[in-house]
Amino acid sequence: MVTTTEQTHRPITPHSILTSKLQALEKLMRDTSAYPIYLDSLQECLDLATPLDHYIAEHTSSPSEDLDRLEAETNAIDWDGAFNRGQTELQLEKEMVSGAVEGQFLQLLTSISGAKRILEIGSFTGYASLAMAEALPDDGKLIALEYDQFTADFAKSQWEKSPHGSKIEIKVGDAIATLRELAKAKVTFDLVFIDADKTGYLNYYKTILEENLIQKGGLICVDNTLFMGQVYGAEPVSENGKALEHFNQFVRDDERVQQVLLPLRDGVTLIRRVA
Repeated sequence: MVTTTEQTHRPITPHSILTSKLQALEKLMRDTSAYPIYLDSLQECLDLATPLDHYIAEHTSSPSEDLDRLEAETNAIDWDGAFNRGQTELQLEKEMVSGAVEGQFLQLLTSISGAKRILEIGSFTGYASLAMAEALPDDGKLIALEYDQFTADFAKSQWEKSPHGSKIEIKVGDAIATLRELAKAKVTFDLVFIDADKTGYLNYYKTILEENLIQKGGLICVDNTLFMGQVYGAEPVSENGKALEHFNQFVRDDERVQQVLLPLRDGVTLIRRVA
């Protein structure tokens, strides 16, 4: 089910932005009592668009109590206040949490891939980390990389409440430097999940492949690859949108991998190393 906190999130996915704009247009047309024929067509569009996110969430397996608690406590944090007080180094927001649908997708991906070693770049408050850890075998391991100490500490406090938290190790600091340390130690992973600073995606991806951190046949899952529709929209895009557009083009042309971009939430690309 869609929670109250989920419903109050600002629109950040292509679908939710489209729905928001359609709703605003529908209200405007009703207020002016104009264009009754167009209004009927607009209502049909709204009938298709508005319920979709709720329907998907309603027909996705429910997360664990630990994940529900983690999301609720993430949403309860005053993120603007934390930044203004200097607790966080970055301007963070509750919408960065992966949430139930994507969490269940990652958990299912972990299970069906048989992954035992997972690398996550960008943990935020640790929702996706815990979702994947719940699907790891008892001897499985997830290494999460996070830049911000405040969110890393929060994530650790949440994982400690779960029997699966012991499978997770978090490393705080510059992600590229940590990736090179892992490569030097000859560590390899079955599954990599990237959900960090968007302008760094391409460097993370290149380093993972060039340093052989992902084995042949391994999967890389990348979040936000539709980035609010900016990667394919006609309107001017932000720096993050431009970075994601460039990233998508690079992966598309990379003969070392096979990939598919899925319109799940804000876009998820699955990449399999084939060479």
